[in-house]
Amino acid sequence: MGFVNAHFVAYTTDFDTTAINGAYALATVGIAGLVGGLGFGYLADRFGRRQLLSIAFLIRAIGYVVLLLANALPMAILGIVFIGSSWASVISLTGTVSSDEFGLRRLGTIIGTMFAVMPFGASSAVWLAGWIYDATGSYDIALWISLAMGLLGETAIAMPSTGLAKKIWPSRSQAE
Repeated sequence: MGFVNAHFVAYTTDFDTTAINGAYALATVGIAGLVGGLGFGYLADRFGRRQLLSIAFLIRAIGYVVLLLANALPMAILGIVFIGSSWASVISLTGTVSSDEFGLRRLGTIIGTMFAVMPFGASSAVWLAGWIYDATGSYDIALWISLAMGLLGETAIAMPSTGLAKKIWPSRSQAE
């Protein structure tokens, strides 16, 4: 998401559109995030969390494919609508999948650690995308890396749980 937040407007200017139009297009991320977060939350309550988190990462990866294929602003907007729809859903579903996997007793530590580490990855990705653009004149490599990370996340979540976490840290109470 760091790429979209920091570089999308500049990315759209490569389509001979204005930065203002790129900023308007970026606003669709928030709208898509709202719809995606609410929609995925509803579906997760009905059909299961882990599978929906995997699908959310896959949708994000599809968004990066669309951005790679984009040759005009409307196609780029479609790409970030896919990415945006997965944005809020990944955040909320990550917490619920973590609680399912590790239990509630450790959830605060796990979520706290994730949200302490994520800004380093996000800021590194923003810097790397800028460096790649400066070195190559294109965002394509940065988009390929983002696509690969989305697919890696999707694959990791799609793999069945081994229950290892619960074997290492057994529950101390039935309240979990």
